[in-house]
Amino acid sequence: MQIEPIGILAALLGLAILAAGPVAGIYGLAVTALLGAAAAIKLPALGDASIMPCHLIIPFFLLAVLRSAELRRGMLAALTAPRAGFWFLAAIGFGAVTAIFLPRIFAGATMVYSLTRSGIDVGVVMTPLGPRAGNITQTGYLLGDVACFAAVAALIARGEARHVLAALLLAAGLHLVFALVDLATFATGTGDVLSIIRNANYRMLNEGVIGGFKRIVGSFTEAGAYAYVAIGFYAFCLQLWLRGVSTRLTGGLAAGQALALLLSTSSAAYAAFGAYNLVAYAGCLRRASAGRGGDWRTNSYLVGTPVLAVLVVLGLMLIPSVWTMVTGLFDATVSNKMSSQSGVERARWNLYALQSAVDTFGIGAGVGSVRASSFLVALVANVGVIGTLLYGAFLAVTVLSREARAAAGPAEPVMAAAASACLATLLAAAVTLGSIDLGLFFVILAALATTAPGIRAAHPAGLGLQSVDLAIPTRPGLAPVALTRPGRARVANGPSPA
Repeated sequence: MQIEPIGILAALLGLAILAAGPVAGIYGLAVTALLGAAAAIKLPALGDASIMPCHLIIPFFLLAVLRSAELRRGMLAALTAPRAGFWFLAAIGFGAVTAIFLPRIFAGATMVYSLTRSGIDVGVVMTPLGPRAGNITQTGYLLGDVACFAAVAALIARGEARHVLAALLLAAGLHLVFALVDLATFATGTGDVLSIIRNANYRMLNEGVIGGFKRIVGSFTEAGAYAYVAIGFYAFCLQLWLRGVSTRLTGGLAAGQALALLLSTSSAAYAAFGAYNLVAYAGCLRRASAGRGGDWRTNSYLVGTPVLAVLVVLGLMLIPSVWTMVTGLFDATVSNKMSSQSGVERARWNLYALQSAVDTFGIGAGVGSVRASSFLVALVANVGVIGTLLYGAFLAVTVLSREARAAAGPAEPVMAAAASACLATLLAAAVTLGSIDLGLFFVILAALATTAPGIRAAHPAGLGLQSVDLAIPTRPGLAPVALTRPGRARVANGPSPA
């Protein structure tokens, strides 16, 4: 085991979380989850696998949560049927069983693409199916995801939803800051200053340029990974803005994430961005036609989105040099993507992954065995039909849990925004994600989308976290709610919504 300098910092942060309490852990998780190219610990015994800083923070966060009997009960409640956590636990529990047995049962029965870190060769290679380090590491990450889901849900149920919201917005802002730092260090040739957060045993694609545009990777390994997180933040902030939650902050963050996605040069980002905006646009039209829309934000989105798109295109066409760069970028990332080396390679991953599902009779090859270029394909190939159905139940409850959001009263806008962000992330995962781990941000958003917040909050003494007013409009007939102190709801001129 090799501990990296950033791993020492992460361990110190974990100790601080133990001292401060689980609320601080939410912020710690959200910030460290951005460090997608960093390795806190390297494990040569497991194929030189890299343990990210957020995965090192998870045990400290869970210990802080488990010290409270109330939160322990909340974690168990979050994992009971028919709640989303039950289906998540069932899917990952089944996946853990597949990781142990299926690579051995079907050893050599099919050829799969899998991640390797042998020597200086870091990448995806084709090998016969068999047990490998990825079965252990991927299962560990997924079990950590389930534990984090339950812990965050318990905190939300106790009344800490405001902190979860603030942590996500903080992470969204830092995500944009990392993009600016990435562009600045590339332009000045000082990219080495980011080596402390680019030390994982992954292939680093931080120097790529397409059509004259620097590929934005931020604190991740490549543009697709950066855009994958950005699309979730964009959807979350856009929906918060449309629903009137901290509009100046969320509107600015949504605009920043949209710009970052457009400049990311990721074809998967463009596909997910376009698909999600069509879904969001249809939702606004539905609310407006049903009489629930009509506010200036919804109207400006409905009218401004197509008008702005046309104006931007016309403006670019007036500058021939810029238009040439833009059309070149479009050809490289969209028109000719499937005929490029990357497009052909990723299509081959999906083809062999689907073949492995057939060769294993739909049972799957086991979590961590198969690398694909689509979450849906990876799901079927790794955990088979049964695992896909269990995971699908979790995703369906997360995205479509309208009854839980309706019962949440004033918190419904935040829960709906989180569910919308989960949908946007799934759209991106369907065209880019190579494993079945949707990431820590998806887990936090899913917990926020499916857990009705409690009104009372226990705030650890001495934490010193200052709050900002988050005015959340309620449904017609309810007084507006402003969360002014950690976890406490203040109802203006009206009775308690409880």
